[in-house]
Amino acid sequence: MKDGKTVLKLAVLTAFIGGLSLASAQTQPAPQASPAATLFEKSCYSCHNIGGGDKKGPDLKGATSRRAREWLQRYIATPAALNRAGDPDAAALFKKYTPEVMPDQAITPEQIDSLLNLIDELSKKNETFVPAGAKLSRSVVPADVDAGRLLFTGSVALEGKGVACISCHNVSGVGALGGGTLGPDLTAVNARYKDPELIGILQNPGFPTMKSVFATHPITDEEIVKLFAYFQNARLAEPASQVKPAAARVDFWFAIIGFGTVVLSFGMFGAIWRNRLRGVREPIVNSAAMSHKRHKR
Repeated sequence: MKDGKTVLKLAVLTAFIGGLSLASAQTQPAPQASPAATLFEKSCYSCHNIGGGDKKGPDLKGATSRRAREWLQRYIATPAALNRAGDPDAAALFKKYTPEVMPDQAITPEQIDSLLNLIDELSKKNETFVPAGAKLSRSVVPADVDAGRLLFTGSVALEGKGVACISCHNVSGVGALGGGTLGPDLTAVNARYKDPELIGILQNPGFPTMKSVFATHPITDEEIVKLFAYFQNARLAEPASQVKPAAARVDFWFAIIGFGTVVLSFGMFGAIWRNRLRGVREPIVNSAAMSHKRHKR
């Protein structure tokens, strides 16, 4: 039976063969994106598609025909506030896509209009939004997998001084204790997201927590290549895995270590308690024993 390292090496070779053709295609020059498309890619694409199906949030294809434009303008600007105000449509969206929560957006009314025009244009043409920036800066090579693992675990620091992925995320086999639980398990993230989507997320993290962490600490193009290779390999090494939200994960080793720590703590406290008055009791016990011996004589 092959051990985990052997499986990983086989997966690396598979990832390399597939990755070369993928990265080669993605490194071709892309047409110049419009300001609206650039804005959508940076601010919306992590959670939304236009014509590519639901993600963290709904697919926006046809949104301009399903909802009044005025409502869409208000919702995009202040979705959380509209939900708190009791708007039934906003509440229905929040309920459907829970636990994801769309935060209020720091974009201008003019930018919102441009986004709605983009959604309307692509919907009428029956076209899917494809991010112009979602391409690797170079081809993937086998060494990128191990380099990506080192970046993921924080063994090698990110150049932009951002926090290591393992602080919030787990990947199967990443370590004895696994990774963080704030974000979803990323073992199969390369299966959940299409390659351009995953690359786009790494380039412009749009999820609220990631956005706040990496806004001033961006991941470099070279680091994106390595992390992408690592995620691609993780999926190949664990083909049956699914991307799991943090709440769905059970950290077995944390439970074992926690139980062992409790038992050890009780043992230590017991020893301390048993010997708490030893300096007082020993002279008393010794004196009583000597007195007893004298009486027997």
